[in-house]
Parts: sequence; structure tokens; C-alpha cells
Amino acid sequence: MHPVLEKFKEIFISVIPIVAIVLLLHFTIAPLEQVVLAKFLIGALFILLGMPIFLIGVDISITPIGERISSSLLSISRLWKILLGGLVIGFLVTVAEPDLHILGRQVTEVTAGGINSGLLVMLVSMGVGLLVAVALVRVLKIIPLNKLMTIIYIIIFILAFFSDSEFLAIAFDAAGSTTGSISVPFLLALSVGASNLTRSKGNEETDSFGMLGIASTGAIIAVLLQGAFSNTGLTGTLDLDASVGENAFASVLSQVVTVSFESFLSLAPVLVLFFVVNFLRLKESKKTIRTIIIGTMYTYVGLVLFLTGVNGGFIDASRQVGFQLASLEMEWVLVLMGVVFGIVTIPAEPSVHVLTNQIENETAGAIKGNTVLVALSLGVGLAVGLSMLRILIPGLQLWHILLPGMILVIFLSYFISDIFVGIAYDSGGVAAGTMTATFLLPYAQGAAEYMPNANVVTDGFGVIAIVALIPLLTVELLGFIYKLTIRRQNKKAAKQIQTIGESDL
Repeated sequence: MHPVLEKFKEIFISVIPIVAIVLLLHFTIAPLEQVVLAKFLIGALFILLGMPIFLIGVDISITPIGERISSSLLSISRLWKILLGGLVIGFLVTVAEPDLHILGRQVTEVTAGGINSGLLVMLVSMGVGLLVAVALVRVLKIIPLNKLMTIIYIIIFILAFFSDSEFLAIAFDAAGSTTGSISVPFLLALSVGASNLTRSKGNEETDSFGMLGIASTGAIIAVLLQGAFSNTGLTGTLDLDASVGENAFASVLSQVVTVSFESFLSLAPVLVLFFVVNFLRLKESKKTIRTIIIGTMYTYVGLVLFLTGVNGGFIDASRQVGFQLASLEMEWVLVLMGVVFGIVTIPAEPSVHVLTNQIENETAGAIKGNTVLVALSLGVGLAVGLSMLRILIPGLQLWHILLPGMILVIFLSYFISDIFVGIAYDSGGVAAGTMTATFLLPYAQGAAEYMPNANVVTDGFGVIAIVALIPLLTVELLGFIYKLTIRRQNKKAAKQIQTIGESDL
């Protein structure tokens, strides 16, 4: 299939199940206001058009830029320059990440401006940049990933203790929103390049996994630090009422000017970085530069269309669906539909399929990709269901889920191979994809807005955090099973060899 058609197919499969379920709910138990429904369908159309164009542009421009800049950076002999370059790259690509901007806008809306989206994006990007430098040190100095992540999460637990509780869910959601279509190509290129560099020096035990997992913790640390120095608690509410007589198409299009400006500010630093590095070191041909400029234009147009659809229609409809289901006497429906939404989003995420193929290849087929896909789908469905229970049960808080989950993750990391530890930490950001930020998170906010004992700030966020946690546990458990399987096979082979030797005697 042609690459362009393949991209459209991927996004179609991703969006259509959500649209179909929303329409089914609209005509049965959760009717939406007509304006909201119309905006949702128009927004879905914008997403169906914009996201494939955006991904094509990323393949043509962002990915090659990431590979070339990373290769140039790692060719520098001085370690401090490599680390400084990693910090700058981590900052710039995170600033450009669409999922983070979607989260930032929702945080500002829900907190009624209590947290400024621009400040949040800047702080998170600085945190990611710093941890990208740490991740490079980890690879270049052959530091075990499990030990490094243990130290990082001890720091996070300490910061969480001193931070306002309202910032906890936002902090972990921000971590899941930093690894998307723009940041991943850069960070993976950095990770693979650094890993190959150490292998060329005779260090065979190094691996290229774990960069995404380490980088995303920078977002948690940054937001928790903001919470630690915050003097006031956050409160918020949602305006779910559609304007009477509002024109749906005009309402969606009204987002274009703002989104166009924000998208330009997001992509410009990446392109400027490329031109600076190209002038100083790369010296690419005019044809290559022209191709990258054209690809960046595709990326920009696709990003504008995509964000217009998300901000103009998708988020409002998702919030109203959550609100409507929470208002039903049958509260279990809210949980059940959360599970269903979680299950259908995972098979549609292209990055998830990359992850499942990695695991199947690394285990030489011992763990099948489809097995991992089913496990992740059920796990994320469970994660969204848990998020809904957290809204329904006043005493159930986010840290009740995250704390034991992360302790188990750290514990298991010492009993599985390093390759599985790296894949596990990278998988969290992979699973928490675009549909999680654009639909599942607003769904939780709408439900929290209705429930009298819920807080839309503390309970309306946290879905991305739990969604990112479940793949971590899933992959590590699969790694543990794989280790036991290999051990059993080795014992069986040794026993067969012993039997053959005794028979020869």
C-alpha cells in the first residue's frame, strides 16, 4: 500500500471506532446537544484530514532532522557539549509536541487559568531536556537503567510529598504527553546513536531502550517542583453548555487563527535548530534542504488541521459524554464505557505496533506481538476503568494506584533482563497516545464535573498517568515470564544432554 494511503488508513482506524461509539451513545443513553455533536463530527473530519498529513510531514522532515542532528551531536568528542546539545534538543522537541499543547490547554481551561498553559509547556520542556542529558550520560557511561530509575523515582516520591496534591495528576499526565510524533524520532535517534557509539568502543552490554522513559520523568519533576512552590490550591470547573444558535462549522473554524500561531511557534525552533546545525556542521545539499522544508510545511498544515479539530469539537464532545454517563443512575456504565474506550484506542496507535514488533523480535518469537497487543489493550481498558472508579469513589486517590504500581515496576526491574526494563519504560509514553489526550482525558473531566464528591482538577486528570503505568507493568511481567520460560528451556536442554551422556556410557 502507498505510504500516504497507509497513513490515512492508520488514522481512520484510530478515529472511527471512537466516532461510532459516541454516535451509538448519542442515539441511546447519552444524547449530546446538537451543536456539540455537529462540532464533534466536524472536528473528527479535521482530524482525519490533518493527522495523516502531519505524520507524512514528520516522516519527510522531523525524523530526518532528528537523525542528522543526533548524528552530528554524537560526533562531538567533548562530553559536556553532547549533554548540552541533548538538553537543547530535548527542550525544543518537547515544546513542539502536539499532545503536550493539548494537555496544556485543558489544564488552563479546567483550572480557570490557575495554571498557564504556556508556562506549563516551558517547564515540562525544560525538565525533559535536563533528563535527556541524564539519559545520554546513562548510555555513554553504561549505568544500569533499573538503578537510575530507582533513584529518579525516589526523587519523584519525595517531591510529590511536598507538592500540592492538585499538581500530582497533572504532573504524571504531562509525562505521558511528552512522547509523541515529534519528540520520539529525535529521542530515539539520540538513544540509538549513543548506544552504537558505546558499542563501537567495546561495550556490548549497552542498549538503546529507556531514553523515552527517562526523558518523560523530567516532566513529572518539573510540574511537581511547580506544585511545591505554589502557594494556593487549585480549583476549577467546566462550562459544558453549548451556546444557543451557535454555528458549529464557524465555531470549529474560529480555532484556526490561534492554532496556526501556536503551531508556528512550536515548529519554528526545530527548523531553526536544523538550519543552525546544518550551517555549522551538516552542510546538506540544496535538494535535501528543499525536501525538509516541504516536509515541514506538510507537518505544519497537518498540525493546524489536527489541533483545530481537537480544540474545536473533539474535547467538548468527550467531556459531555463523560458528564452524561456520570449522570445516569447506573454508575457502572461510566466505568464500562471507560474500559471500552481504553481497549479500542490501543490497537489504533501506530507506535504500539512498533513496540509489539520490538518485543517479538527481541524474544525471538517467544512472546508474540499479538499477545502483547491484547495484553496492552486489556491493560489500558483496565486503566481507564480504574480512572472512572477513582472519580466515583471519593476515598480512592491517584497515589493509591500510582504508588504501589511504581513500587512494583521498580521491584520487577531487578528480576528481568535490561532490554525488557528499557522497553517497559519506553512503552508507557507509547501507549499514552494522541487519542488518550484528546478523548479519554476529557471524558474523565466531564465525569468529574458531574460527580458531587469529585474535584475536576484532582480527579479530572490522571488518566494518562494510569494509562502509561499499565504498559510498564505489562511489559515487565512479560519479561519475567520470558525469563522463566528461557530458564525452563535451559534446564530441559541440560537434562536432555545429561541423559544422552549417560546413555552413551
